[in-house]
Amino acid sequence: EENAAAEAATPAEGAAAEDAAAEETSTQAENALRENIAQKGNNAYYYAHAHKIDAPVWDGHAQPRLLKKQASTEAPTPVKRTITKYAWDDAKDKVKIYIGLEPIGEVADDAITIENTENSLNLTMSNSAGASHQLLITKLYDNITSATFRKKPDKVIVTLKKASTFSWHDLKKKD
Repeated sequence: EENAAAEAATPAEGAAAEDAAAEETSTQAENALRENIAQKGNNAYYYAHAHKIDAPVWDGHAQPRLLKKQASTEAPTPVKRTITKYAWDDAKDKVKIYIGLEPIGEVADDAITIENTENSLNLTMSNSAGASHQLLITKLYDNITSATFRKKPDKVIVTLKKASTFSWHDLKKKD
């Protein structure tokens, strides 16, 4: 009977001993891997395994979760684009410039500014996305007395009042 009791205890002890041996082997293997990396550094055969996992532990849910929240350090810089596509028309006492709004987007009436000198024009439009679009002509073909604009649903019309009735052959003066 003692022999039978000893045999019954042996399989349980044997399984525990195998687990302990496997754990010890695993620990030895881990230590050998770390030892190799410590000795040879970047040239170690197991260098790819040197990285310790420092990511957050997966919580088991497929939904994304917020890891960190912080304030933005910089304010976004406004985008400034040059208007390059426009048409113009020369009349006897005025010149009209037609600027399509399709590439620019939604523009409010108060988001359009116009500045002029006797030989230059600066039109700036800001769209609803915050981007600024500019038509800058530093040397007009001839002098003007005023510049105004009208906003239509699909375009902006800039009217330049000429200082003289001289016919313009181009919008910009060539150097």
